[in-house]
Amino acid sequence: MRRVASNKVYFSQTTAYPNHILEICGKWVVNHFGLEDELELTEWLGGIIIIADERTVNQFVDDIHQATFTPCQLDDILNYIYTAHKPDSTTEKNGNRKTALHLSGIDVSTGKILDRINPVPLAEQPL
Repeated sequence: MRRVASNKVYFSQTTAYPNHILEICGKWVVNHFGLEDELELTEWLGGIIIIADERTVNQFVDDIHQATFTPCQLDDILNYIYTAHKPDSTTEKNGNRKTALHLSGIDVSTGKILDRINPVPLAEQPL
């Protein structure tokens, strides 16, 4: 299991939690909770984390790398992930399981893109 924390974690376009911890097993988010105390073996990641279905996360990463999606604000990214690419129930193989996407290069307080964003799907890392 991998435990990561971030300044802000988005669960939907309108639901975000500040200073939140995720527990990841394999590539799936299995637990989450607010950061109240420092926990050992927790990685702090700057930027934001977005929780979404695997297909949407993979499509977003592909579009960023192919430069077919060039956001100017965090709202554009959230709209793309949570509205433009809703999961298709016929292709969703993992039910309600969600994966996590870490985005750096974003000013968390204003939602402005500071630099080229770097999307990294989070997964459990082997020891």
